[in-house]
Amino acid sequence: MIDRLKIKPIQARDTNEPNRPSTTLELLFDLVYVIAVAAAANGFYNRLGEHDFSGFLTFIVAFFILWNAWTSFTWFASGYDPDDWFYRISVMFQMFGSLMIAANIHQFYEQGLTWIGVMGYAIMRLASCSQWWRVYRQVLGHKKVAARSMVGLLTLQALWITWLFLPTSLQTPALFLFIAAELLMPVWARSEQFNNWHPGHIAERYGLLTIIVLGEGVVGVSNTIQYFLANSSSAASSIMFLGSSLVALVFSLWWLYFIVPFDTILNKERRRHDLFLFGYGHFFIFASIAGLGSMLNLVTESVAGDTSDGANQVISQTYAMGMLMGMLSVFLLTLTILRELMCRKSSHNVIAMIIALTIIGLSYTAVAQGLNITYGIWLSILAPVMMIWYFGQDNKHWLAKGSD
Repeated sequence: MIDRLKIKPIQARDTNEPNRPSTTLELLFDLVYVIAVAAAANGFYNRLGEHDFSGFLTFIVAFFILWNAWTSFTWFASGYDPDDWFYRISVMFQMFGSLMIAANIHQFYEQGLTWIGVMGYAIMRLASCSQWWRVYRQVLGHKKVAARSMVGLLTLQALWITWLFLPTSLQTPALFLFIAAELLMPVWARSEQFNNWHPGHIAERYGLLTIIVLGEGVVGVSNTIQYFLANSSSAASSIMFLGSSLVALVFSLWWLYFIVPFDTILNKERRRHDLFLFGYGHFFIFASIAGLGSMLNLVTESVAGDTSDGANQVISQTYAMGMLMGMLSVFLLTLTILRELMCRKSSHNVIAMIIALTIIGLSYTAVAQGLNITYGIWLSILAPVMMIWYFGQDNKHWLAKGSD
């Protein structure tokens, strides 16, 4: 019993460890972000349903808050993760802090960042620093990255606590200044120890968060089916044609993302800047997918001919299609750019993107000219489907060139 309570020395994980899956503890931690992503997406949908375009910026900031917390935990776990009792208790406190952040996301669109979100980050970071302290004391060659991480995390948290007491006129500019500091801190902390992460593990972790944000699209489709089942005299046709188009769209995004072999790319192209390209580039991938899930509710409202809150203002099909195609374009463009920058010997990225954007433009134009949005969405699905084919062919050429 006493032996079980002993804290074993922490060690850096083998970055070439075979069969390195996500742990059940990491999966439990991810459940918190199901709640946070849903809150951010719902607030975004409500703002755009009111034609309030400031919701774009609010959504980006809200999503950054939850994404930044998830990222900090994920990269540490990929490099160390001793899975002893002390680490598990630390993760429990990080989960509690994350739940406080998720609670703030629920009220973020009305009240902005509040004390509960700042305190959630404080709890997370104190728990994280307890693990970085172990790395500093016990892992040879990792003192500098551990020391910089602790100094960076504690300094940033002190700034955010100070932010709560700033005059209202200063809070908005300080918010964006501190966000910039949040992005720069990991670059500084890992500047001399950038490669302590497992390619397969990181790719899987980011893939799992992709599934979580795709879940917003699944919820949107479910809401569509439920709405027409309860409120429409043409429930069967609406469910079959519109519901199936939305399912096909979400499914094609899943297929397209996972056809890109990020684990192989990270393993073969393990360069210093890939740490930041992959990590930061995925912010836009995650945010665009979550935003697209929000847009599916707008599509439902546009077809139903009324807003969910009973207001007189009707969501037009042209407006809903424009918002949906905008989010789809951001996702496809970000994924293409990320693949282009990381997969240096690829050849079909630009061609696929040009064709995809052309299809999206034609889809929106067709709906603006009077085509029913259901058929417009079916047409737009050709964009990711075409990219799936291009990327699949290019993967074969890229892997063949890499083996030469």
